[in-house]
Amino acid sequence: MMPFICQRACRRIKRVAAGCFTVLLMLGAVSAENVLDDESKQRRVAEMYAEYKKSFPEISDLSPEQVFKLMKRVDVVFVDVRDSEEQTVSMIPGALTHGKFLEDLDSYKERTVIAYCTISYRSGKFVSKLRKRGIHVINLRGGLLAWLHAGGPVHRDGIPVRKVHVYGKTWDLAPSSYETIY
Repeated sequence: MMPFICQRACRRIKRVAAGCFTVLLMLGAVSAENVLDDESKQRRVAEMYAEYKKSFPEISDLSPEQVFKLMKRVDVVFVDVRDSEEQTVSMIPGALTHGKFLEDLDSYKERTVIAYCTISYRSGKFVSKLRKRGIHVINLRGGLLAWLHAGGPVHRDGIPVRKVHVYGKTWDLAPSSYETIY
């Protein structure tokens, strides 16, 4: 009888511990990088983006894999809507800041424009605002984190790097081969 009670107690403790860990992870009290493998991080990025997407369901978005294929056929312009502190660490090669893009919108009318941020929440809001003005921009599904998990490169001053600003602990979901800062 005693081993059965101990087994039940252990299962209950494991469930409570898992629930507590999930809450700590969501609050940013622990870092996902230290506990999740790359596949789990990628899955978490997709889950988080799916939840964020509910805030801007009217916009178009593409996965990094879809963007890779699109880049082979058309001229793509990336717009990084992150803060300059984040952009200084790394950006998608050739990306413009959102300020530069907005200064000269007419120059990009004939090109496919794709906006991104860390996980594409801020860029989703940006795309939504532009859509209301009649400007077509596509959101990068899952943002820079999804881009990295799909094998997309980032550069700093034209040089490939393995470092990315992830905005905060909650978004510390870059592939393990990348150094993350926030």
